[in-house]
Amino acid sequence: MKKILLMMLLAFSLLLVACTPTDGDKDNDEPTAQEIFEAKFQFLEDNNYELEIKVTDHQALDDTVVMMYFDGDIVKYEDGSYVAYYDNSESQSKIHVKQGDTYAISDADFDEDGLLYYGFEFEQFSVNNATSYLMKQDQYGSLDTFIGLEGEVTGINSLQVRVNDTHVTEVIFNIVVGETTYLVTLTISNVGQVNLVLPA
Repeated sequence: MKKILLMMLLAFSLLLVACTPTDGDKDNDEPTAQEIFEAKFQFLEDNNYELEIKVTDHQALDDTVVMMYFDGDIVKYEDGSYVAYYDNSESQSKIHVKQGDTYAISDADFDEDGLLYYGFEFEQFSVNNATSYLMKQDQYGSLDTFIGLEGEVTGINSLQVRVNDTHVTEVIFNIVVGETTYLVTLTISNVGQVNLVLPA
């Protein structure tokens, strides 16, 4: 149950303090390193992708996996038999939670901008190679708001972002909860291919 709570915290509560971006070199036709980095996050503007959140217990080598699907104003969350849809089309978000063959609807607080990678800035990372970026050691302080959450999370380290030619594919980091270290892997796929319909 603690892992399930951890998954929810990771999905909805990971916040970063945004840094102020700097202007790149506009006189050069070649994209700057910052422009390349920022281009990998442009898919978030359409908000259409699939997200797998996997938490691995380093000691037990046990995985917990939940799935999220994003399609504009609709978000689907799956954790085993728990299925919920978020409707963010109005000023007040609604959650549709599956209960048997029907869905119960209630008000909800949901902000996809609170997901970890929405707040990343180029200045927080060093370029590792053409397909990965590593968070700089002096930037982990930007995670303090999450580390202090509920007194559960005591540390985050080894954070890296992996990319392909078009977008971010993975965000990987270690998270320490009490005396247990978990490996968290956020895998982004099916960009632009998710089609969600709210349950009737």
